[in-house]
Amino acid sequence: MDYQISVKDLSFSYNLKKVLEQVDINISKGSFFCIVGPNGSGKSTLLRVISAALKPREGVVIFEGTDINEMKIRSIAKMLSFVPQNTSLEFDFKVSDVVLMGRYPYVNKLKGETTQDFEIAKRAMEYTNIAHLRSRNFMELSGGERQRVILAQALAQDTDILILDEPVSHLDLQHQVEILNLIKKMCVDRKLTAITVLHDLNMASAYSDYIIMMKDGKIKEQGTPFETLTAANIKKIFDIDVYVTVSPIGNKPYIYALTKPSIDKKGIRIHVICGGGSGSNIIGSLYSEGYDLSSGVLTIGDLDWKISKENDVQIAEEVPFVGISEEAYAKNKELIASADAIVLTGLYLGKSNIKNLEILLDKEMKSKPLFILEDENFADRDYTEGAAAKLYRSIKAGGNVILTDSKMLKEEIIKAVRTHGKRQE
Repeated sequence: MDYQISVKDLSFSYNLKKVLEQVDINISKGSFFCIVGPNGSGKSTLLRVISAALKPREGVVIFEGTDINEMKIRSIAKMLSFVPQNTSLEFDFKVSDVVLMGRYPYVNKLKGETTQDFEIAKRAMEYTNIAHLRSRNFMELSGGERQRVILAQALAQDTDILILDEPVSHLDLQHQVEILNLIKKMCVDRKLTAITVLHDLNMASAYSDYIIMMKDGKIKEQGTPFETLTAANIKKIFDIDVYVTVSPIGNKPYIYALTKPSIDKKGIRIHVICGGGSGSNIIGSLYSEGYDLSSGVLTIGDLDWKISKENDVQIAEEVPFVGISEEAYAKNKELIASADAIVLTGLYLGKSNIKNLEILLDKEMKSKPLFILEDENFADRDYTEGAAAKLYRSIKAGGNVILTDSKMLKEEIIKAVRTHGKRQE
């Protein structure tokens, strides 16, 4: 396969400090490549070497069969454009002039810019939606506006490769998405190759076709987002425990950090009967307040199951589509027995999970406070032809039931546990 850029056996040092070591990368045309890694791992240096701003100590950067360090600067500038971290200018210029600077590789010093140069700069401003800013001074613009101007400048440079060093690190979320959407659009519309450094792994996952993971000046992993952004790789590169799932939007890996602040535990255990996302907010809220939690019976892969996993919650679980087995029911009963109180959320009920209601009528459960997060839509959640409604009425008639809502739940739990006492450890 012919690659647009090949980096072979690349090493680089600042004085005696080795920054890059034996780097090998192959970059194909029209793709969004992203480099990730901890601070000091050599990401920005690698970009500068690829763009010929720095010369490697060993190895080569080959652009379409030619060593880039043997090419003239003007020739390189016709092939790739570089967007640095810092978009400030030493002198202030109008936006239209900043964009027109992208035409410098093509401008004859004696004749100056041509009509074609002005037309290309105009189209670049229209494409990046900054035409209305053309008469404004660059330094008075917001961060997101400046970044779009610099992208327009790079677009006016009319290259096949765009290299960006942390293009969204100083922007708010809205402008991060706006800029990355624009870069991705350039890759698709113009078959442009983007090589960028990003810190946010979820942003890297969402936008990248190919990810390079660096640490200590070396490439540790490279491949598609699914190949690289695994919990094991992220632990190895960033020394942090994460949970990786699949984003429902875009079908890309989505990363949750599992490292949590130290929370003083209350010594109170709550069992949450939930499902389908009905317990997610409750589980997160109670966990953050220092409660010990358990949940069940939950189907493996269910949203509440995922949230329980992320918050170190003990779970009575079951595989999908089989109903609640005797083993899962017994596990659920065991977890409830060791809890100080029970919370029943507004879950949807069918024949497969109706045992989650039946268990609450067990005589052993009568001694525990049962908090029901009541709503007026039980009939809409009942898919059992009334069997669940009958159980629900019997449960509500019990003397241990406290009807409440999510806002009052924590206060009600404290009151009830003080009255009934905590479990014996």
